[in-house]
Amino acid sequence: MPQQGRVYDKQHDQVTAKNTMNKPEAKQPPTQIGSLYTCHPQNMDWLPWAMPGAHFKLLHADAVTGRFTLLIKFEAGAAAPIHRHVGAVEGYMLEGGFHYRDEPERPFETGCYLWESDGAVHQPVSPNGAVMFAVFHGPVEGLDDEGNLTGRINWKWHVDKWKAAGHDFQVAGE
Repeated sequence: MPQQGRVYDKQHDQVTAKNTMNKPEAKQPPTQIGSLYTCHPQNMDWLPWAMPGAHFKLLHADAVTGRFTLLIKFEAGAAAPIHRHVGAVEGYMLEGGFHYRDEPERPFETGCYLWESDGAVHQPVSPNGAVMFAVFHGPVEGLDDEGNLTGRINWKWHVDKWKAAGHDFQVAGE
């Protein structure tokens, strides 16, 4: 009798491993056991993000440090409003890419790691779309053309949006 996770091939009279790598699974809520936190982004929904043409998946949020981790998907042609990072942001481009509006000659493409320092002010543009893994070390503030504050998103904004969409989420530090 084949073991669980294995498939018996009657024609070739052999037992082979069952490939489950890319098969959809039932949605599993994030879990935390002690200091280990896990989630399954491949089973999570994309929610509309703060910028037009972008969606996010909330992977982690920490109420004590203010850090939050996202997957962000940019549609082709998406352009962020001018914004300022109150805390630094680390990003890794999983697919596609973007550049800053004033520096089109310096693209950030698949496989690129980037660090945006706290205080950075810029306007990313994604001509062909992208997916990025990003760790935010603090809030992001939207700015108008004169540099006036127009809005702010932080870990709590993301958690509230995530929960409002009917998803479970356990915030670290609460």
